[in-house]
Amino acid sequence: MYNSFYGLKASPFRLNPDPSFMCMTEQHQEALAGLIHSVCTRPGLTVLVGEAGTGKTTLLYTLLEMLERRRYIAALCTNPTLTRAEFYDLLMLKFGVDCASGLKSRQLVALEEKLRRNRSDGRPSVLLLDEAQRLPLDLLEEIRLLLNLETPREKLLDIIIAGQPELGEILGRPDLRQLKQRVSCVCKLQPLNLQELHDYIKHRLAQAGLPNQSLFSDNLMDRIHRYTAGIPRLVNSLCDNALLIGFALEAPAITPAILEEAAADLDLTSGQILLEDLLDVPESPAPLARFARQGQNGTSAMSTVNPSVPLDSYAARQKSLGFFSSLMDRWK
Repeated sequence: MYNSFYGLKASPFRLNPDPSFMCMTEQHQEALAGLIHSVCTRPGLTVLVGEAGTGKTTLLYTLLEMLERRRYIAALCTNPTLTRAEFYDLLMLKFGVDCASGLKSRQLVALEEKLRRNRSDGRPSVLLLDEAQRLPLDLLEEIRLLLNLETPREKLLDIIIAGQPELGEILGRPDLRQLKQRVSCVCKLQPLNLQELHDYIKHRLAQAGLPNQSLFSDNLMDRIHRYTAGIPRLVNSLCDNALLIGFALEAPAITPAILEEAAADLDLTSGQILLEDLLDVPESPAPLARFARQGQNGTSAMSTVNPSVPLDSYAARQKSLGFFSSLMDRWK
């Protein structure tokens, strides 16, 4: 509605997980590089953890687009509330497995044959599961068993699960210890810091056709950050609502009063969501809980690690070798 008034070619703050609007901050680059590294090495199970609205789904769609360009066979499941039978039916459909039987035993045989053919054709198979914190325990067990589809040298199916921080607590359950032992890579997304928020808003407006944005002044950025705690989904909702109000008032730019009205409409109170609250993870020996606590000192917003390697030494070594940048360059 406000696009033509503000000279925009598209809605800059829509909530769809559009990869073209993905703002690749340093932490998003590192998380995506971690996912790519996992896909390339096929170690088994990879976990992407982040607070609701931090961009996990958009990152998965970005990875999916990259995989499809490289002729990977990739399947994305965004609805985890499936029965076991529905889950296998989805696998048959997504991976193009021809199996008329509804028996799990025959479906597994057909799936393994298909994955082997894909691998021999140079087309590795990847399964992406979003909202994994809502997966029922029986499907988590099926995921563990799917990781047993392998050759003596590598997995036939690489699996990436993405979920909110409580996913770490779920994987820390004693009855899921066998699944947790198969986690070989953990990636972490945090809310945006103030500088990342600047870059995020500028990037989305540029993608929408306004490269030299003057709609949101620098002195508004701190207000936006306090209202949203740097959560991209809330940033989108707040900025979209502010532009709508600005259009109704025929305001050439967003003012503090407009922003406050937009925040009030969305029931957002400045400072009501504190970043330290989002990052507060109770003490736990579980690997995912340890990784979730990293980044609070501001030195790193993401962790991509092998659980057996200390985080600090791993991150320092990989960054010193230019690991992330060189990997991303090869996949651009």
